Amino acid sequence: MWENLEVEVDICERCKLGKKYDNVRIVGQGNQEAEIFFLMDEINGKEAERGLLLEDENGKLLKNFFKYSNLDMKRCYFTTLTKCYKADNIIEEENISACSVFLDTQIALVNPKYIISVGERPTKALIKSQKVDIKKMFGKEYDYFGITVIPIYDIDYFLNKTTDKEKWKIANIFANI
Repeated sequence: MWENLEVEVDICERCKLGKKYDNVRIVGQGNQEAEIFFLMDEINGKEAERGLLLEDENGKLLKNFFKYSNLDMKRCYFTTLTKCYKADNIIEEENISACSVFLDTQIALVNPKYIISVGERPTKALIKSQKVDIKKMFGKEYDYFGITVIPIYDIDYFLNKTTDKEKWKIANIFANI
């Protein structure tokens, strides 16, 4: 099934991004039987260059949270809302909608116990029936077809605007899952 998914993403033309023949595509990475599924926003330039997620400053910060909380990355799978890189980093709703079938497939294949939604858009993609306010939802648990979803702030927000108390809260979330 994973090979089929990779092929489907490689040949996808569901939106403008997919129709660009030279576009970098990253399906995801990590343990395909993980109990913890990280859903992030989009692929960035550094990640596109290397063909891997978590390859920029934001990724380093997230990895540091794993170390501080003793969360083994081998327990995790990582993916983004969209599977194609967009140079201006302005992902449109059309792109997210086009990739939603791939995300649904990934979640079904991994069948995690937890989904950590990193930021407002990933949270909104999973919790469709509720008004998403990441500040109010941060660190709380929500249900997604029997899977526990825990929204956290976008990593850019962490780098620039969070308090030490919020940073400790995320370390505690990671330590307790």
